[in-house]
Amino acid sequence: MRKIKIKQVDAFTSIPFGGNPAGVVTDAADITDELKQRIAKEMNLSETAFVSPSEVADFKVQFFTPRFEVDLCGHATVGTFSALYEEGRLDLRKNVFLQETKAGVLPVELVTIGDQKVFMMDQTVPKFEIVDISKETAAALIGLSCGDILDVPIMKTSTGIWWLTFGVKSLDKLMSAKPDLQAIEKLSEKYDLIGITPFCLEALDKGCSYHLRAFAPRVGVVEDPVCGTGNGSVASYIIHNGLIACNGQIDLIGEEGQEVQRPGSVYASIFNDSGAITRVKVGGTAITVLTGEILY
Repeated sequence: MRKIKIKQVDAFTSIPFGGNPAGVVTDAADITDELKQRIAKEMNLSETAFVSPSEVADFKVQFFTPRFEVDLCGHATVGTFSALYEEGRLDLRKNVFLQETKAGVLPVELVTIGDQKVFMMDQTVPKFEIVDISKETAAALIGLSCGDILDVPIMKTSTGIWWLTFGVKSLDKLMSAKPDLQAIEKLSEKYDLIGITPFCLEALDKGCSYHLRAFAPRVGVVEDPVCGTGNGSVASYIIHNGLIACNGQIDLIGEEGQEVQRPGSVYASIFNDSGAITRVKVGGTAITVLTGEILY
């Protein structure tokens, strides 16, 4: 019988059972992609990350949902590097590490904010596509009406994977929204999306810049509690559409997860050069809540 060591790490939080849980296998060198997929399905978390040696970076990291592999995952990146730090696997003579992902070779920076270790990951330079989706259609995806949606173009947005992003005027409306999972999955398949990220420029915590929710039934995730790529996309969308002014660099904080009783927060840094976003960094804290072995 073989054994595989695995952890569950809550990312974008410093409190157990908050934020977004990710599975992390820090030694996946001899595990086939087929077995990785089976492990991700067994863990039944939004993503499980697998770390292997890399010839072009410090680590190769793969991300699997319960259904299939995705190019990039924010919370699982934060969870992975927190686990590697915990195991003493990071060379602390430096504070920037490279991860090889299907979205490219991307830096992950270790910084200290207060007394907390925070991992900030570079995501890809954002891409935006206006799609032929009306406000009525977008609103219906989450059980709202046309008048609840911001008068800003509804867009496909990607900082590594594609989300449909649109704004909701009222925080109360966003928090009470009821997703039509069948419609979201159908639309996600049609437009090749991971899911949708409706957001609001109001937040429960006055220290936060926005509130968002992330629904991804196409990949087996009803609602992602605190989503790294979702925050990267939403923060980029906000700056791209001038909803918050940015000259040079701006640091935002997104809140998420209250609706599913897993609150967390995400640091998002956007670098803007003459109206073009040139860099996106997203990060947070993490805490390991489970360690164990998979036997097979």
